[in-house]
Amino acid sequence: MDNFQDIQHHFERVASVYDHVRNTDPDVIEAIITHLPRDNRPVYVADIGCGTGQYSRLIAAQLNSNLQLFCCDYSAAMLAECCKCMSREFPSHHIYYCRVCANNLPFAEGCLDAVVTFNGVHHFDLNRFAAGAARILRHGGLLFIYTRTPEQNARTVWGQYLPEFTERETRLYRRTHLENAIGSVPELQLEGMQEFEHVRVESLESLLKKARNFHYSTFALYPADEFRQALKTFNKRLTNLSNNSLIEHIDENTLVLAQRI
Repeated sequence: MDNFQDIQHHFERVASVYDHVRNTDPDVIEAIITHLPRDNRPVYVADIGCGTGQYSRLIAAQLNSNLQLFCCDYSAAMLAECCKCMSREFPSHHIYYCRVCANNLPFAEGCLDAVVTFNGVHHFDLNRFAAGAARILRHGGLLFIYTRTPEQNARTVWGQYLPEFTERETRLYRRTHLENAIGSVPELQLEGMQEFEHVRVESLESLLKKARNFHYSTFALYPADEFRQALKTFNKRLTNLSNNSLIEHIDENTLVLAQRI
């Protein structure tokens, strides 16, 4: 997946199954919500790279009628799935669907209370995204970036047991890159970085099913024949490692919080 068109093709392909194969981490939403205004006025939030809206739905459930939520993605297929799910679950909420590029956010200056993005920033130009987010946030508004660093990625079950997983995934940003991107925008102030660990317990077959449905875009970086062989090796390694049908593994993520000053 070497170019923009390949990325778009990947998300067009996985849109219909994405909700069923990707994990969602509610605890990060709990952490974010504590920073948002809760004074009964409208809260304007943009979820950039919203995908099928897994995290948008968690935000909507927390903020109820105060929320003015902009679900934003460049993939028309992902955005259509998001609209379908959100409209069904939150028919009375104020939710808007925007096909936008994360590197060129088409919002008015200073119009948002928060910009959030979940597990998608590695598809963005980080510096352009940070500068764009600063422009559209009001003074005191917040930017949240939830992502995985290369080091965290290497410690996943895929990084440990799937051949070449870490070597092929070169798009993730290190902590220093995230810090420097925020620091390069005069209007942004880094408020903190929080680490999350999520214990997963699932069957080997469940893991293989997720991979075959490309729940990580990393898998699309493999040629088809090499990916099939890598999965066979992954299957063999975990079969030899586990004495039962369930695999316990840990996913790690980082939440970056910055404020518009």
